[in-house]
Amino acid sequence: MYTDDIGAAGRRRRPSDEPEDGAVLERRLSSGSRAGAELETLVNNRTLAVRAGLEEDAFFTRPDGTSTVATRYDLERAVPESEKPHLEELERYWVNEPYAFVVVFRSERENERKYYLVEPFLTEIERELRAFLADKLRTTISYADEGGPGDDGTDRRAVVEAQLRTLLERYDLVRKPTRGSDGLLGTVTSLFGASEDDGDGGADEAGSDGVRPERAILASDPETLNDRQVERLRYYLTRDFVGYERIDGIKRDSAVEDISCNGYDSPAFVYHADHGQLVTNVRHGTDELDEFVVTLAQRSGAGISKRRPQVDATLPDGSRAQLTLGREVADRGTNYTIRQFTDVPFTPIDLVNWHTFSLEQMALLWLAIENHKSLLVAGGTASGKTTTLNAASLFIPSSTKVVSIEDTRELELPQRNWIASVTRPSFADGGNEVDEFDLLEATLRQRPDHLLMGEVRGEEGRTLFQMMSTGHTTHTTFHADSVDEVLRRFTTAPIDVSKTMFTALDLVAIQTQTSVDGRTVRRNRTLTEINRYDAERDEINISDVYRWRAETDAFRRVGASSVLEEIAFDRGWSEERLERALFERQVVLAYLVANGVDGYADVAAAVQAFMNDPPRVLSLVANGELESRLPALRNLESVSIDVDPETEAHAARPEPSARTERTAANVLERAEESLFERYRAGASE
Repeated sequence: MYTDDIGAAGRRRRPSDEPEDGAVLERRLSSGSRAGAELETLVNNRTLAVRAGLEEDAFFTRPDGTSTVATRYDLERAVPESEKPHLEELERYWVNEPYAFVVVFRSERENERKYYLVEPFLTEIERELRAFLADKLRTTISYADEGGPGDDGTDRRAVVEAQLRTLLERYDLVRKPTRGSDGLLGTVTSLFGASEDDGDGGADEAGSDGVRPERAILASDPETLNDRQVERLRYYLTRDFVGYERIDGIKRDSAVEDISCNGYDSPAFVYHADHGQLVTNVRHGTDELDEFVVTLAQRSGAGISKRRPQVDATLPDGSRAQLTLGREVADRGTNYTIRQFTDVPFTPIDLVNWHTFSLEQMALLWLAIENHKSLLVAGGTASGKTTTLNAASLFIPSSTKVVSIEDTRELELPQRNWIASVTRPSFADGGNEVDEFDLLEATLRQRPDHLLMGEVRGEEGRTLFQMMSTGHTTHTTFHADSVDEVLRRFTTAPIDVSKTMFTALDLVAIQTQTSVDGRTVRRNRTLTEINRYDAERDEINISDVYRWRAETDAFRRVGASSVLEEIAFDRGWSEERLERALFERQVVLAYLVANGVDGYADVAAAVQAFMNDPPRVLSLVANGELESRLPALRNLESVSIDVDPETEAHAARPEPSARTERTAANVLERAEESLFERYRAGASE
């Protein structure tokens, strides 16, 4: 006999019972194991895997310890369940913390990378509240625009937030309910003018606010909006009224260079600095896309309509946009392409870390530009021409006068003695236009030491070369894939520069966008010198100094530099002194790479300080003190280096590769043997 759990006597257990009970238990365990495996598979298929090494709790926690507005839940809602089993997370970062973040995935099924913008998910009632409040705010904002002197974004945001707060209080959406109140549902129902369905399936009568709240609100908050709901509503309303609506998060992504939507029912695409072209999860509805493009044009001060369906515009943040409305000139309908404006320019160190140029090439460009040699950067679309021109402009000494000419402001220089000129389209047909010719004519009277022209597109190139041939050092960009194409297009119609005049140019850098190890990269394919005009053969003599070799992804010096020889002649330097000048600049650049000094303000300060006092900077490098002294070096009277620390912190600057780090270390080792001792001892030139 045996007793049960409460001490009662039970029946005598028969020997035959034991194997039967064991078999049942085994079957139950097996069934439970299968159910557990099925549940695990279900969970894995319906949730995204977290990237190894990512502390997700920390990612979704604010500095004050509270949760971010956008959370893991919003990420799960943003990605379709059918996609989740096939996605591998590559990168995750905030673009508008705590409201919006980006995740870059690789799809194992489709073997492509995808860009997901994740924003707070709204319930049905929250979406309808947002629509109602947006309608009310639209009137308020229009009134504020009409009555104010202008709209600069900051004022607009303040108006939106103040009016939103007023609206929420006016309709008792954030107050404690009084006795007998119907709670939030009743308040919202009356506020939205909802009525019972009369059975005919028709819409609400015109004249009401026309939005019917859903009863889903009862499941979460039957009384008032909680703080999180208010935060989500405030985010979307300021995003739409102050920012760039659906693409606002993408616009804030410093790693994105271009944003485009190719037509109705098309997703938005981005060009990402690290991942190349990516499809996004952002889509516009047909009417919404039309309205968005019209809004972009209006914000840019341009008009777009069916009569004038295409415009080139400059957005308030400086980005360049090409806008097309409707199907008149585009089969797939309304589309846009936005070329992002970089708040903080890239530097020569960024170009070296990207391996767009080598340290040797960058040192040569430095010495050449510092000594008034003209540079033309050529390449195809998205090859990084303007980025290189902007970075190379740091090599212009602060003691010189600079004038820049652009149709859209993209160049940024640290020099105080800088006139930044921008073309202006006519306000009416045929009148008041200020084009490149007008600005070039004015430049002659401004007497610059260096002239920067954003891009040569047509006949203004002839005037530019006339200025170059009269002694004005010029730096510009041009759309061409080779030096031969540059020569052909400049010396034939419509630009039609004479071949003798073309030799006023010193250097041509040909850039290309290519693929290395599956990554989209930019490389300087050749660095070429324009030597002389051969009258007998009627041709311009050119010579490559550096070439990029695709098979090794390395730069090789292939010829002597006549530009360096001219500099040595003009400065009265021996060959040894020339090599030392080149090496000293290479050492400064290598120090910045090796020590991770890549911020715009720090690089600009180091470069300008060297050109003002080389022995002092080399002494700081030799003693390992340059990095700590950079804040003091920014205080040159002729230089204005004012960069917002928060903006700099979000700049998408590259890390040097192991090969670049080794190259920088080798340069510093050579300097240790041949250069540093004399500067540690306090010697100078």
